[in-house]
Amino acid sequence: MYREYWHPLYIFALAKTHDKDIAEELIQDLFVQLWEKRNELNISHLRGYLFACARNRIIDYYKDSIFLELEKATDSIAPDYPLFLEELETQIQETLGSLSPKTREIFLLNRFEGQSAREIAIQLELPVRTVEYHITQGLRLFRLSFQSLLTSFLLLLSL
Repeated sequence: MYREYWHPLYIFALAKTHDKDIAEELIQDLFVQLWEKRNELNISHLRGYLFACARNRIIDYYKDSIFLELEKATDSIAPDYPLFLEELETQIQETLGSLSPKTREIFLLNRFEGQSAREIAIQLELPVRTVEYHITQGLRLFRLSFQSLLTSFLLLLSL
């Protein structure tokens, strides 16, 4: 499996990241995680599954990169920054608390532990569509919850 899919996945990741080292690392990590979870997974369409996992890793890489860049940019912000971080953490906790227990569990597995909807569905013995619904509900509530906080943050950045 590794020999058959490594190169096509690497080319896919390279096309998206434009960096040989990052593409190689992302695909290598994908195969390591696949190996670690080999007894838990029941994959019917291996090629599609692998490319979906690669796509998700690339998306996560860019999300992490954006947050790192944002963190670097905000290091120069006035002393109000720690207050903003406290407010952000409070907002995250409040929003998580407002989710239903099932939505919270699924959302945390997806967003904080990086599990795919399929992995969560297998773990919790739920249909994939149900898991996707709960992830969507969590994202919708977070988006609504953070609109005003984002406006405040952008104002803080412009100072």
